[in-house]
Amino acid sequence: MIKEIAYAKINIGLNIIDKRSDGYHNIDTIMQSITLFDEIILEKSPGITITCPVKEIPLDETNTAYKAANSFFKRACIDFYKTGVQIHIVKNIPSKAGLGGGSSDAAAVLHGLNKIYSTNYSTTILRELALEVGSDVPFCIEGGTQRALGRGEILKKLTGFDNTDLVVLMPNESVDTKNAYMLFSKTPKPYHPNMNSIETAVINKNITELGLCMGNTFEHLVFPDKPLIEKAMHDILNTGAKAGSMTGSGSAVFGFFQSYEEAFAAFLKLKGKYLAYIAKTKGEI
Repeated sequence: MIKEIAYAKINIGLNIIDKRSDGYHNIDTIMQSITLFDEIILEKSPGITITCPVKEIPLDETNTAYKAANSFFKRACIDFYKTGVQIHIVKNIPSKAGLGGGSSDAAAVLHGLNKIYSTNYSTTILRELALEVGSDVPFCIEGGTQRALGRGEILKKLTGFDNTDLVVLMPNESVDTKNAYMLFSKTPKPYHPNMNSIETAVINKNITELGLCMGNTFEHLVFPDKPLIEKAMHDILNTGAKAGSMTGSGSAVFGFFQSYEEAFAAFLKLKGKYLAYIAKTKGEI
């Protein structure tokens, strides 16, 4: 039995470029690991079984953890009906939040199975398996700070942005990602943040500069019909965050602070109103 840590991610800026011929969208974003995490406990067992006490989490083949295990066993030519894995998920990352909980769980399963079955797959192979599961999963194999293009699988590592303090809020409102992308297709002139400026601010670890340029195409698409998410964004900025944004297609929002003390003060103000988390950005896993 082994335990893997599955770190949440945020999007520091997100630009939807266009729709691809395969139905996916080309994006340009900076993905960032944060210290909010799930725990994944793996043990050899016939079949692929998943347990999790959180009711909203599916325990069948639709779970990304199951998909990751299935992809791994196919690549390794292992008959999982004879020798597979039992996966227990200790869930801390909220679902349907844009925080990559399912993706990070899947990446953790791939890491764990690589150890349990001594397959010694390289990072390149793990990323190939990860892409079979979902667009954000390749990033979660190594985490840290990475600029992502294509579906999210074309990755460039960035450095120097770890240990930045932030607060994450979960508004009581949800976003359907497919509908959000449909809104993009219907919008004549969607908003496109300048990702090069955002990358420069990240590399310089200048959150004041980041506050001037950070943006997310999805915000302008979903805020008109999701006022609670927009309000959460205003609330976090009003507590002193130097930069703030929605992550992914939502519904979570986050704000960066100059110090832990400022972040903690904001967390105390907001935790009674929202499901709130205080965290730090994290370097490569």
